[in-house]
Amino acid sequence: MEIRGYRFSRQELAGALGDLGTFLPLAIALITICGVNARSLFLAAGLLYIGAGLYYDIPMPVQPLKATSVIAISMAASPQMISATAISMGFIFMATCFFDLNETLKRFFPRPVIRGIQLSLGLILAKKGFNLFLDHRLLGNGPEVLINLAGVTRPLGILVGLAALGLVLALKDNRRFPAGLVVICLGLAVGAWSSRLAGLQSINLGWQAPDFYLPSWSDFCIALPVLLLPQLPLTFANSIMSTADTAGQYFGSQAERVNPRALITSLGLANLFSGLIGGMPMCHGSGGLTAHYRFGARSGGASIIIGGIFILIALGLGQAAPAIFNLLPLAVLGALLGYIGAAHTFLIRDIVRNPWELGVALGMGAITLSGYGLAAAFALGLPAAFLGEQLKGVLYASNHS
Repeated sequence: MEIRGYRFSRQELAGALGDLGTFLPLAIALITICGVNARSLFLAAGLLYIGAGLYYDIPMPVQPLKATSVIAISMAASPQMISATAISMGFIFMATCFFDLNETLKRFFPRPVIRGIQLSLGLILAKKGFNLFLDHRLLGNGPEVLINLAGVTRPLGILVGLAALGLVLALKDNRRFPAGLVVICLGLAVGAWSSRLAGLQSINLGWQAPDFYLPSWSDFCIALPVLLLPQLPLTFANSIMSTADTAGQYFGSQAERVNPRALITSLGLANLFSGLIGGMPMCHGSGGLTAHYRFGARSGGASIIIGGIFILIALGLGQAAPAIFNLLPLAVLGALLGYIGAAHTFLIRDIVRNPWELGVALGMGAITLSGYGLAAAFALGLPAAFLGEQLKGVLYASNHS
């Protein structure tokens, strides 16, 4: 079915679910470890998904701010600190959206740096998927589950993950049985069987309103240097520039509205709203765009679908949402992340004939994969890219003098 260019089909539904492997682990950890209000988190994410789908007309992803989320989870930051981070991020974006920074950002984030970020994110997703694949727990909130095969003990999740990966590869181009939809449905069935629906009996259905509140001044004082500053350069690099570039590669003229100024504006409004209702800091992301695209999404209908699902979860399930999503086996999430990560690395294919640009991108990927992180890769990749541009200019001038 298609309504004014927005498609609603099995392929769009499968693509809509394609980024759950990235979204759910961080979102659930923020809810269970940091105490973020689940209703607020899913409501804000759902509204941003729907708004982005309607405006951009492509499956625009919505994700937790990764660096901020990881730091917040590691220090068990309070919901108030996380809310302060979202509000601060929203104010920063809204302050910059009044300026046309498109050309400035393009000069500050040259092509090899964008490709290096895309490669690094692909490697991060693939590594995370591999780790989930080997986890001895079948479910995130369950015990270790081992199985003996030919005298060798292995995690049961490996078998489940191999089956999921096989289905992804076998069905990746199948329009009748979309890979993402099939794998997630089967994964939830395996999780429900494994847990025997333990803990789901306590789920209460019905309307639950989000909480509205303002963080204190002390929350802002902690959030700004600890949670916000490490995220800012990565947000402009990945959520703005890399997302705009990736959208152009996948959707061409259909993605004409996906430009830095529009992305800054949508994220500014979304983070202000999310912070005010006690949600999480949010972003778009090039990896999420690859996830939606690779699993079949081709229009804003996919964003509307997943946004609607999140809103129903927020208003109907509330704090019970993590219990439901924890039914998805870790190895299934791992298989999805591994496939998405591998696909995302192929975005560097247009620079393989340019030794300097390819070297910058590969160097950034190696730094990220070695454990120094994307921030360090960006910090080293940016001057290397500028140095390459200067050398290219010098060589051009000498050859034409």
